[in-house]
Amino acid sequence: MIADAAGVSLMTVSYALRDQPDVSAPERIRIRALAEKMGYRPDPLLTHLMAHLRAHRTPKTSANLAVITMLDASFVRRLIEGATVRAGQLGYNLDRIDARAIASNPRALTRTLVTRGVTGVLLAPAEDPASYSGLLDWRNFAAVAMTYSLVEPHVNRVVTHHFDNAVRTFTQLAERGFRRIGLAMKRDMEFRANHSYSGAYYRMLPMSGQESLPLLFLDECGAGGIRQWFTRHKPDVVVLANANHFPDYILPQISQAAATRTAFVCLDHDPEHRVSGIDQLFETIGSHAIDTLVAQLHRNERGLPENPTVTMVEGQWLEPHGLYPARR
Repeated sequence: MIADAAGVSLMTVSYALRDQPDVSAPERIRIRALAEKMGYRPDPLLTHLMAHLRAHRTPKTSANLAVITMLDASFVRRLIEGATVRAGQLGYNLDRIDARAIASNPRALTRTLVTRGVTGVLLAPAEDPASYSGLLDWRNFAAVAMTYSLVEPHVNRVVTHHFDNAVRTFTQLAERGFRRIGLAMKRDMEFRANHSYSGAYYRMLPMSGQESLPLLFLDECGAGGIRQWFTRHKPDVVVLANANHFPDYILPQISQAAATRTAFVCLDHDPEHRVSGIDQLFETIGSHAIDTLVAQLHRNERGLPENPTVTMVEGQWLEPHGLYPARR
């Protein structure tokens, strides 16, 4: 009916209602206005069916989606692994692009992605707080970030639930009888965790009747500062932002007696370091990021969102070796 009233084909109406660039902008506006006047409303069941069919089509290009990286780290590789598996399940290929070599040439990167048929991009964590505003012509792409380290542009995000992970950790330690609970991290984690670790620390400990200790910033206080902090505050358990902080920063600086009597847990469990704590489930985050990105593509949402959203994934507590790694 709309096609007859507009004097165009059914395909033209379909493209116009989905805001596809195959129809000129003035024609899209005209057809959409006519459809609104005629009382057209999309059938949600049919929309769901078409999204399902599109998701299971064999991709026509070698890379329909891309993940843009600026950092090579184990947790980034886990994010990408989860995203790659999920993309394949939905019928997409995921191309990894290291943008460090071409970050200064956004036109070339945009042209490369368009040539490869990429319409959706995942943004992986950066080493330092970064702005990607000039990295791409964002009007051409749907985008989802898997990090808080991306300052700009403001896009939808899928990240770990830092605050909930920390709250559950501090609550569990208090319930298990620990009374002098410390928090140690590198300064950049304040930003990477969106200030959630320190916020949970200063919120939860007073609620359980405990006194919070001064935060230990491992990369600022130096070796002497670490030893002084342990001597002065005598924690019975220390919560670390990352598992590697125990062997890399703390263990070389404190006495054997202090190391064996103090429990250590982390908010980013890594099996290589045998420190119990929260597994942030990076593969799951990557998988959910793909779901979010593909949903945007199905809704034909390109460019930067007017009201960005944040989806948070709860971590999982793992305690394979107890809480006293130095006693082993």
